[in-house]
Amino acid sequence: MQLQFLLFGFLIGVMSCTNSIKHDEVLAGKRAVAFAEVAFVRQDVQRAYALLSDRTKGYVPLEKFRETLLRLHPSGHPTSVAATEYEPMPGEKAMYIYITGKNSAEPFEYTLTMDGTAATDYKVSRIARGSSSSYLPSTSGRKRFADPIQP
Repeated sequence: MQLQFLLFGFLIGVMSCTNSIKHDEVLAGKRAVAFAEVAFVRQDVQRAYALLSDRTKGYVPLEKFRETLLRLHPSGHPTSVAATEYEPMPGEKAMYIYITGKNSAEPFEYTLTMDGTAATDYKVSRIARGSSSSYLPSTSGRKRFADPIQP
């Protein structure tokens, strides 16, 4: 009887510690587009750096961030951007936002990892050029926004 009571108490304790993570893909998309507009279209490195998560700024100095943005755009920058798709990370306080951009010469695709939740807001923690990369999961959980999110 005591063992059953202890087991029951343990299970209740474990279940109460597992909070479900609520995401707001539209809010994450808006934050991602705001970052992409500043970083990729306007090329305002200082303002874009301010929009990064504190964790990312802790290990990526401003000059390294500037170099990364230059490396992502060897032949030009987009003149417009929009968030077209998103992918929640199950059990994580983060989600992927897929950004498309264009200029008169070429299309652009980016994947932004957004740290946060619906309650805490979202900030960019990682940037990748392209819609997929070797460190990203399969796209089986990828979903389209009803309408692309634009600045």
